Amino acid sequence: MTLSITSDNKASPQVLDDDLFAPSPRHPESRLEAEWLFLYNKLPPDQWFGADYAYKTSGWLKVHTNIRKRQRILTQISEGYQSGEYDWAKYRSQMLKRINMHILKLHQHHGVEDDGFFPEFVSMYPKLAPAFEILGHDHGYLNGLLDKLQIQNDQLARSEVEDKALAEQLHQTLVDATDLLSQHLTDEEDLVIPILGLRQG
Repeated sequence: MTLSITSDNKASPQVLDDDLFAPSPRHPESRLEAEWLFLYNKLPPDQWFGADYAYKTSGWLKVHTNIRKRQRILTQISEGYQSGEYDWAKYRSQMLKRINMHILKLHQHHGVEDDGFFPEFVSMYPKLAPAFEILGHDHGYLNGLLDKLQIQNDQLARSEVEDKALAEQLHQTLVDATDLLSQHLTDEEDLVIPILGLRQG
């Protein structure tokens, strides 16, 4: 938006009002531009589970809730080992299958989005192409972290003798993935959930 400047070099009241009521994403680190939030403004988060929209939005939000839950549990187990709450055997038994399942489900979710939903949404709203490009790049970074996590988990499966260095490396990968997922999932929801809720059918 181009600012309208008055003679005393201050923004006009109309511009200030426009800025005040412009839609804003749910977290300050969002990469989403205000011009991409035109649907979010029509269907803000406090309506996502409303009776008129929940049957179209709840499935996607439930998938994201499960992703966050699995990521949180893995991080908590890792922190538990770091703090001495779990011994090596308990830590390994808790982590191995959980990591494999988490990686599998994330890859499946990203594949469905990249090959189906995201291109469909861009065809519906070409103006949002740059926003979905950001989400696509996130998938690339996340897949790199998941590959790293898989390698570390495979090493963990072979490490019956305690390997604190490996556990620290794995923990750092989980922290990095958590940070990226937190931003990615919220940005994705701010774009996708209004599309799902407002589309016909």
